[in-house]
Amino acid sequence: MRRSHLLALAFALTAAGVIAGCSSSDSTAPVSSVLPSRTVDAGAVEVVITPTRLDADGAIFAIVLDTHSVDLSLDLSASAVLVVGDATWTAAEWTGSEQGGHHREGELRFDAEGPLAGTALLTISGLPSPVEVSWDVGGG
Repeated sequence: MRRSHLLALAFALTAAGVIAGCSSSDSTAPVSSVLPSRTVDAGAVEVVITPTRLDADGAIFAIVLDTHSVDLSLDLSASAVLVVGDATWTAAEWTGSEQGGHHREGELRFDAEGPLAGTALLTISGLPSPVEVSWDVGGG
């Protein structure tokens, strides 16, 4: 199994462990507790995005980029945009692998800029093909 798939599985299992600790009546549980990972082929780059938190306080996505031919020197915090409903959530922050190389992983964080309702659309530019993934986050 490819390393990126193993990492995505590890993130999903970690999220599942966090979910198991929340009761179903816990109204503060993040929506991300039920949101699946998305895998996108952006040209020669495989991108795995796992929501680890998406709630009224903000969003955190675990990101894994893997390639054999492209230099991953993009600034992920400047290349990513998250739109939730009609609001653009700003102040993206990347913590993880430095720019460059053929494999990067880390977390992309956003500050909340509106209600958690509708569709959450994460866009990442600067790769051979743009990345667009979305999740239905329901009503607020």
